Amino acid sequence: MISFIKNNLRWLITILLLSACSNQAYTQIDSLYDVLSTERSDTIRIRCYLEMSRYYENHDLADSALIYAGKGIKLSEDIGFDPDIDFYLIMIEIYDSKGDYQKSASLISPIIEILKKSKDPEDEARLMNFTGWLNYRSGKFVDGIEDFEKAILLARELGMKDVEAEANLGLGRVYYNLREYSQEEIYYERYIELADRDEKHSTIMSIMLRLGDIKRESGRLEESIETYSTLIDLATKAGDSLRVANTLNRMAWGYYQFERLEESLEVYLEDLEISKAIQHKQLIANCLGNIGNIYRDWNYFEKAIEYYTLSIEVSGETNDVYNLAWLYKDISAMYANMGRYELAYDNFMLHSAYNDTLMSDDYNRRILQAQAKYEREKSEQELELMQVRLQRNNYILFGLGGLSILVIVIAFLFIRTSRLRSRQRLEDMNHRISALTQKNLRTQMNPHFIFNTLNSIQYYVFQNDRIASNNYLTKFAKLIRKTLENSEHPAIPIDEEIDALELYLELESLRFKEKFDWKIEIDEEIDTYMYKIPTMLIQPFVENAIGHGLMHKDGKGYVHIGMKLDKNCILCSIEDNGIGREKAMEIKNNKKENHRSLGTSITESRLKLVNSLYGKEMRVDYTDMKDDDGEACGTRVEICIPIIT
Repeated sequence: MISFIKNNLRWLITILLLSACSNQAYTQIDSLYDVLSTERSDTIRIRCYLEMSRYYENHDLADSALIYAGKGIKLSEDIGFDPDIDFYLIMIEIYDSKGDYQKSASLISPIIEILKKSKDPEDEARLMNFTGWLNYRSGKFVDGIEDFEKAILLARELGMKDVEAEANLGLGRVYYNLREYSQEEIYYERYIELADRDEKHSTIMSIMLRLGDIKRESGRLEESIETYSTLIDLATKAGDSLRVANTLNRMAWGYYQFERLEESLEVYLEDLEISKAIQHKQLIANCLGNIGNIYRDWNYFEKAIEYYTLSIEVSGETNDVYNLAWLYKDISAMYANMGRYELAYDNFMLHSAYNDTLMSDDYNRRILQAQAKYEREKSEQELELMQVRLQRNNYILFGLGGLSILVIVIAFLFIRTSRLRSRQRLEDMNHRISALTQKNLRTQMNPHFIFNTLNSIQYYVFQNDRIASNNYLTKFAKLIRKTLENSEHPAIPIDEEIDALELYLELESLRFKEKFDWKIEIDEEIDTYMYKIPTMLIQPFVENAIGHGLMHKDGKGYVHIGMKLDKNCILCSIEDNGIGREKAMEIKNNKKENHRSLGTSITESRLKLVNSLYGKEMRVDYTDMKDDDGEACGTRVEICIPIIT
C-alpha cells in the first residue's frame, strides 16, 4: 500500500488540488489532459482515464466517457492488471441509458471474472450482486432472485450498504418484469432507504417516480401524490426542470383518474408553464390535450376544442403519432356525445390512421431489433469461430486426432472384451442356477419325505379317516405344486416362500402327531409382496431343525421362524428348542451316518452363487443355545439375505 502511494503521489496531489481549488468543470478536465500529456506512469494514466470517463458521464457526454473508459481498460490489460471495475460500471450505465441492454449485459461478465479471483469477503458480496444482475439481464429471473438475496445477507453481515442497496434495486427490477408490483414496491423502498442520496440521486429520483406510479395504479392516490411531491422537491433542488415537469404530469393524471378534475387542471396548468419554459413539446402537447379532456368532461365543449386544437398543432410539429392517436379518439368520443356524428366519424378515422401507423412503427421497430440482434450474434459467433481456427496448430490437431482414434480403438476393444466376459459369466451363472435349482428340487422333494408322507396318508386311509387323509393329501399336492412353480425362478416374493413353508410345516406337524408347534413372524416393515428372496432357501434349515433337533427331544418341540429388516438385508432366524447340534451329531455318529447332508451342501453352494450373482453378501450364522446349567437347549440359525426387489 505504501509503495502504491509513493508511485502515485504525483497523481494524488494533482487530483486533490483539482478538487480543492477548481470550481469550474473545464479547469478540471484541462488539468487531467495536462497530466496525460506529460505523465509516463501507466498507473497514473489509468486513474486519469477513470476520472475523465466519470467527468464526461456526469456531463452527459456519453461517447467521450466510453472512449476514455475503453482506453483505461485497454491500458490496464496491456500492463497485465485487471481493469478497475468502475470502468465497466460507467460503460454499463451509459449503454443502459441508450437502451442497449445486450451490450451492457455483456460487460457484467468481465466484472464477475475479476471478482472471482479475489478472496476478499466484500468482493464475494459484490460478485453475488453482479451475478444477480447478469441473470436478470439474461432473463433468468429465479436465479437472479437467489443471487440478489445472497448478496443482501452477505452485505448486511459486512455492513456494505451500497451493495445491499444495489441488490434491492436488482430485486425491484426483477419483480417489475415478473409483474409482481407489490414486491417491486417493497424492494424499491428499501433501495431508497439504503442508497447514497448524493451519489445515486438520479437513480433515486427515477425509482421514486416508479413508486408514485405503483401507488397510483393500485388506487392509493394520496400516497402517490405524497411520493410525487417529495420527488418534485428533490428535482427542484437539483435544478432538474424536465423531471419536475414529468412528475407534475403524472400527478395531474392521477387526479384526473380519480375524477378530481379541479386539482388535475391546476397541476396540468402548472406543468404546462414549466414545459413551455424548457420547450418540451411532447409534454406541452400532452398537457394541452388533457386540459381539453377536463373541459370536455365539464361539458365546456368550445373550451375543450380550443385546447385540443392547440395540442394537435404542437403534436404535428414533432410528429408525435402516439399523442395524435389518443387525441383524435377522445375528440371523436366528444362529438359523438354531442350528437355530431359526422365529425365523430371523421375524427375516429384520423385516430385509426395514426393508431395503425403507431402499431406499424412498433412492429417495424421490433423487427429491426430482432434483426440487429440476430446479425450481432451471428457476427460474434463467426468471429469466435475464426479466432479458434487461427489459433489451431495443424500438428496438434493431427496429434489429437490420432490420439483420439487410438483411445476409441482401445475403448472399443476393452468394452468388447468386457461384454464377452460378462456374457460368458452370466451364461455360466445361469447354468449353475439351473443345475442347483434341479438339485434343490430333488432335495426338497427327497424320496424319504415323499415316502413318509404317503405312509401317513395310507395310515389315515386304513383308519377310515377320510377327512384327515383328504386334508393331508390336499396339502401335500399344494406343496408339490408350489415347489415345482417356485423352482422355475431364482428369486420369489417372500409371501410365496412363506406359503410353501407353512404347507411344509403343517404336513410335518401332522406326520409327527403334533410333536412340535411352530410360528412364523414377519416384521411389519417388510413388504412381503415387493421384497424377494432366493427360492427354497429357508426350508432346508427348518427341515434340519425338525429332523435333527426336535425328533430326538423328549416332550414337545417348538420352531420359530422370524424375519426383520436390518440395514441393507433381511435377517431371517430359525430357532428350535431341540437337543442342539452337538447331541444331534453324537446320535448321527452312533448310527454311523457319515454322509454329509445333501440339503446343507446345496444351500452352501447357493449362498456363494447368490453373492456372486447380486454382488452382495449373504451369510449364515449358527448359535448353540444353553440353559442356566450350561446344557444345550436348542439351536438358532440366522441368515442375512440381501434385499432383492
